[in-house]
Amino acid sequence: MGIQGSNTASDLAELLVQLGRAAYADCAAGDLTPAQWTALRFFSRANRFSRTVSAFADFHATTRGTASQTVRSLVERELLTRQASERDGRSVLFELSAAGRHWLERDPLHALARAGERLGSERELLITEELRRLRDWLAEERKGAALGNCSRCGHLRREGEKLSCGLLQESLAESELQEYCVRYRPTAEVPPSDGE
Repeated sequence: MGIQGSNTASDLAELLVQLGRAAYADCAAGDLTPAQWTALRFFSRANRFSRTVSAFADFHATTRGTASQTVRSLVERELLTRQASERDGRSVLFELSAAGRHWLERDPLHALARAGERLGSERELLITEELRRLRDWLAEERKGAALGNCSRCGHLRREGEKLSCGLLQESLAESELQEYCVRYRPTAEVPPSDGE
């Protein structure tokens, strides 16, 4: 049933938007826009294949031009640094600078994270899993990218202790599994039954 036929689905969508807006309510005082905060957070968590303007544009659901302006503003403020990709000399990758990491200590999402902790660890984990599922379904509906992390990706290959990306044929370190990847593909899941 579509969103118009379900008050619960409409309420959920509205609550998600309200939570997002409320999380950034005080960010004007920090002198960064919500898009700039999102970019800092993205580049702090993106893997070595995804620290590009295009990947950020997909993550932020915006145009390449808008994403490029956001990234350029952070480079000018010395919160991000540019470097050529080792895999592809034509690509430019962005890294958080020490100043960028310092800014993230004041991330406006910390207040929302603290509120989430009040749910208790079990409920927090359950809601997080369900929201990841919603993210993937929305990306599928929009025919867009669903950025996730390697630990949940269909491209992840495990051979004993060795980890690798089956798509890029690149080895992965355990520490990289929780980073965002632009080439993320949700693993096939059995949809929950109505009784769950």
